[in-house]
Amino acid sequence: MLGKLRDNRFVRFLAPPGPGVLAWLEAPMVVLAATAIGFLVRAGDPLFLTGGIRWSLVAAMLVALRYGSLLGSLAMLTLLAVWFGCKSVGLYPGLEFPELTFLGGYIIVLITGEFADMWRTRLRRAESEAGYALERLRNLTQRHVLLRLSHDRLEENLLTKPYTVRDALLRLRTVVMDGSREQSLPGGEELLNMLAEYCQLQRGAVYQLAGEHLETTPVAVLGDNQPLDLSDGLLRYALDNRTLAHVQMGESTDRYDGNYWVCAPVINSSGELVGVVVVERMPFLSITHENLQLMGLLLNFYADIVQHGPEVEALCREWPSLAPVFGRELVALNRLAAAGKVDTAMVMFVPNETDKARQIVEALNRTRRTMDGYWWVDWERYHLVLLMPMTGVHGFESFQRRVDDWLRTDYDVGSLAQASVAFSYRFLDGRPVGEQIRDVLEAPHA
Repeated sequence: MLGKLRDNRFVRFLAPPGPGVLAWLEAPMVVLAATAIGFLVRAGDPLFLTGGIRWSLVAAMLVALRYGSLLGSLAMLTLLAVWFGCKSVGLYPGLEFPELTFLGGYIIVLITGEFADMWRTRLRRAESEAGYALERLRNLTQRHVLLRLSHDRLEENLLTKPYTVRDALLRLRTVVMDGSREQSLPGGEELLNMLAEYCQLQRGAVYQLAGEHLETTPVAVLGDNQPLDLSDGLLRYALDNRTLAHVQMGESTDRYDGNYWVCAPVINSSGELVGVVVVERMPFLSITHENLQLMGLLLNFYADIVQHGPEVEALCREWPSLAPVFGRELVALNRLAAAGKVDTAMVMFVPNETDKARQIVEALNRTRRTMDGYWWVDWERYHLVLLMPMTGVHGFESFQRRVDDWLRTDYDVGSLAQASVAFSYRFLDGRPVGEQIRDVLEAPHA
């Protein structure tokens, strides 16, 4: 909903996301335009300083509502300059400077501008949180559909396939994470082999995106392929619309005469295009909705693995028990925290050697929110780290109260300290992720 409102041109015109260069010209121009209308309506009193309502202040209020208090102040200064200009040409003879009118108007403009600034900040924050939640939801949806397709394919090919789609994905993850970081799309050969196994590809290639342009040298090749044709209609359609395109599509059936059967962009769950898979040959009967859906989901999964990046790889090398998915979420949330968009808490629980304390830590992991990430730092000693997006100071205090209430109800203890479970927490602040992890791991646990 927020995204639709933000993309609406009329809404963006009424409430721009922030003051630009033209806004500094627009603020005085609005006041001057209102003054010009005043000359047409009431030539002797263009600023409407006599009568019941000071209509000239409405222009400055509109500017403050549209851009905030700073440009609202500029509009009031322009109105003040217009007053002295009117006095210089002989208007308002005998009328003293209306200091109360301008003072009261400036106070109203400041209040109006502060209101606009406050709600603009809240809307930006809400948009960031909604965008992060939408990304997580899209990721989970893709995993759910992939799981269903994997189950269906397992039922169909149980007697002939030596491994499942899940095994292939795990193998692909291992190959990519162990691959050379000099490649922007590592594990391309393994990806094509998996597509050949599950989607019946016979000839195809993987190409990477360099900036805004597609490189013509393939990252990986399956079979004997022709050089990449950047002017191909099916390829251009797939890249322009960022969606999988194939020869049976209604938009291209009558006009397309190229060599490609399927063009599938490689897009991660954040919507970033990192490459494209071009298929030159595959069985015609394999171009089905289920098969192409499986292909798209496998490519999305591959893109998410590739997007881990060297920062996450460095974290995994320093802490081998840290899952790459947890590291990727941590890096992404740290960027949002650095921009002041999404507050995130990172909490570590350290129980003592008793079974009761360890059961409590295990229960905390089971009852965590769906969006929360977890990391078993030391599984044998039940040392657990929870990553809690959209949790600021007040949110973490609410979390502590809920945990205390749960402990009193289920374990007859009043707090984690009484249950012999120590914990430490930090809020992500934009510093290097490794430093913040060390702060949590090495902090004295209360």
